[in-house]
Amino acid sequence: MVVLAGLGPIGVMVLALIGYRWMPKRMPITIAVWVSLVFVITGIYFYREMMHGIWEMWLLLLVDLIAAGSAWDSIWWIREHHTVKLLRYYVWWALFWLALVIIATAGNLVLAWLAIEFSTLASGALIVEMGHRRALEAAWKYIVVASVGMLMAIIGIVFLYASLQFEHLGWHTLDYTNLHAHFLAISPIVRKMATILIVCGIGTKAGLVPFHTWLPDAHSVAPSPISGLLSGILLGVSLVTIDQFVAAVPLSSHVLLSGQHLLLFFGTLSVVVGTLAILVQTDIKRMLAYSSIEQVGIMAIGFGIGTPYAQEAAILQLVFHAMIKSGLFYISGHLSVRYHSIHLPQMTDMIRRHRKLALAWAIGILALAGLPPLGLAFSEWMILYGLWSSHLWVFLIVLSISLMLGFAALMHHLISGLWGETNRSLEQKEAFGRIAITGGVSHE
Repeated sequence: MVVLAGLGPIGVMVLALIGYRWMPKRMPITIAVWVSLVFVITGIYFYREMMHGIWEMWLLLLVDLIAAGSAWDSIWWIREHHTVKLLRYYVWWALFWLALVIIATAGNLVLAWLAIEFSTLASGALIVEMGHRRALEAAWKYIVVASVGMLMAIIGIVFLYASLQFEHLGWHTLDYTNLHAHFLAISPIVRKMATILIVCGIGTKAGLVPFHTWLPDAHSVAPSPISGLLSGILLGVSLVTIDQFVAAVPLSSHVLLSGQHLLLFFGTLSVVVGTLAILVQTDIKRMLAYSSIEQVGIMAIGFGIGTPYAQEAAILQLVFHAMIKSGLFYISGHLSVRYHSIHLPQMTDMIRRHRKLALAWAIGILALAGLPPLGLAFSEWMILYGLWSSHLWVFLIVLSISLMLGFAALMHHLISGLWGETNRSLEQKEAFGRIAITGGVSHE
């Protein structure tokens, strides 16, 4: 399955190498058509598995869908950024897509770890491609913080492997099915330490607070098509990896720092921090980045509840968020170009100046805010009901208040953007000082 799914990214690299020499102008649209074709073929080929409820196949299809959206948006984005090196961009883009495919389909903990770590290299290189100082700083911070987190995770993985080395299964020792079948052979103290290290370590790539420090900087300066993949897919599949591990190596609910308790705690903390940060943001992509932290927190709460109902709600939250947030990141990049600014106070009167983008932006923000009957409203209510059914009253109250504050914050930004007046002080400041715009529209 992993080999078949990997043919799509390999095809992109082949097309990039051929197209760069023979048809550079047609290369972006050729790649977009190929990625869309891969998405359709994936849906047809794995249709039976998806109909039998194998959610990993649905996750693979989601990865390919968001990749197709990113490929089509890259055409528009490249036209706006003429200095982009097409060959390097698409090779790193394909490698990033390949890493996401492997994470989504890996049935082995160490294989997932390797793919998550490689995704840091590929996406970091794409951020560096922007070529300005902010991008270099953000990429360096991203690589360092994420690598420290993944170092913690690999220590936990080594503990697990050492406990099960008597099986002499080699690579397959860390298959999720094998881990679950023999987790009782792992001493409780090793299970506890491995759980803390792996949840915290991979939680760094999932963007859980307090391991999220790289996320706002990296997402805000990455190319918009890459921000869509980072926020829409990478965070979600990293969190799914944590959930798969927690399910494979369970700890009793009476253990204070069990996997479920850690997901509930870090998830709630992420929701609170993300919501409060949205309120005060003036950078359009940083606002979306902090919203991603909030949304990942909601997913973590769903996984942390642990009931089948809550697990389904968390997966639905992941799917809806991936589609909505990737689209919003794509739109934000084009708005930044139109307004020659990344500042929300400068992006005003959208409904008159850029009607089509304003309409798409409004629909996306309303969906992200959880306005019924849009998707996130449904999955968030499911998670709230899961908390209610499990008698987790404190988490229920905190999440409810945070969702209301988040809705208010997003509505404020939306209304100000559609009909607000331009902040003159910021306008004058930008007239005298050229500010590096997300996506490389201008540089200091």
